[in-house]
Order: sequence, then C-alpha cells, then structure tokens
Amino acid sequence: MKKDIDTHRVVTFLNRQEIDFLDKMEKDMMFSTGKHVSRSQILQDMAELLAKTKIDAAGVKDNLELKQRIQDAFGRLEQEQNKAGSK
Repeated sequence: MKKDIDTHRVVTFLNRQEIDFLDKMEKDMMFSTGKHVSRSQILQDMAELLAKTKIDAAGVKDNLELKQRIQDAFGRLEQEQNKAGSK
C-alpha cells in the first residue's frame, strides 16, 4: 500500500460469505508467503484494479447491471494485458 497519498476511511457492510472470502485470501497469502495482507488492502487493490478498467457506470439501473459491467470491464482489462504480454 502506498502511504504517500491521502487516504480516506470507508465503512462498508459485508455478509458472512464475503468476509469469509476475504479472510481466506488473507490466510492463504499469510501461510503461503509469510506476508500479511489485510482485508482492507485486498479491497483497496480491488478498487485500484477496477479504476484501471475505466468502467462507465452511467445509467446503471441496479446491482445486477453493475456486476455485469464490472465483469465485462475486468474481461477487457485481462484481454489488454494479454495482448501487451504477447508482444
């Protein structure tokens, strides 16, 4: 995590399944590498990656449409990275 930029605290509500997912990621990283990455850092990294997709959320009507746009945006990002890696 870069500490040289202004950060803001964001409070969110997650269900048990979402917390368990983040906890599993955190534990998997800790036990496989010995390095601790917090749930907050995981969420921050996800937001950073989502920002790189340049997703357009204008006109989104509901959560399902937002999820679809996020999935599409990550797919495009992956394709761009694959093209860049194959050059």
